[in-house]
Amino acid sequence: MARRTTMNKINVFRIIKCHFETLRDHSTGKLSWSDIAFFFLLPLAAALIGWHYGWGLYVDALNALIAAFTIFAGLLLNLLILIYTFSAATSHSNALAKTRTRFVKELHDNIAFSVLVSISIVIATLVGVAQLRMRDPQNPVHTGPILTFILIYLTANFVLTLLMILKRIHILLSIEIEQPSMRKAS
Repeated sequence: MARRTTMNKINVFRIIKCHFETLRDHSTGKLSWSDIAFFFLLPLAAALIGWHYGWGLYVDALNALIAAFTIFAGLLLNLLILIYTFSAATSHSNALAKTRTRFVKELHDNIAFSVLVSISIVIATLVGVAQLRMRDPQNPVHTGPILTFILIYLTANFVLTLLMILKRIHILLSIEIEQPSMRKAS
């Protein structure tokens, strides 16, 4: 029983599921297959193109990915805290406030997913650097097709999700700025 409890502490499948739940057509309430294709199949197409052309990443590119996505993970964790404090000010008194609450929850789910993708990229990149250094520390070659595929896919997915987060934050803050009476009500 203790093993199951321990594994639940690091289970990230709920984060992935919640992110998928945000990819809905809000007019129908159904999953938007075009959103799913855009956020998951478009990165897959980019990764397949990289595979087809034999792209690889050298140690310098991997080190840049480690640095960038470590920073992204930290910034996005801070953004999660900011969204949490933002959600604490939400009241359920009217339809606009309920929409705002749903919007903040979806934003939280998207940011949590982006943190997870950032961590995955950092881990995969660290593995890549270690593999390249073990082969020949003086003259490392580029990453193989599998790791390159994974990194292209995750990076493309991250960029698209980050753009969605940016748009949602922009909309949320625009509503806040335009609706000062809602802030007073909550």
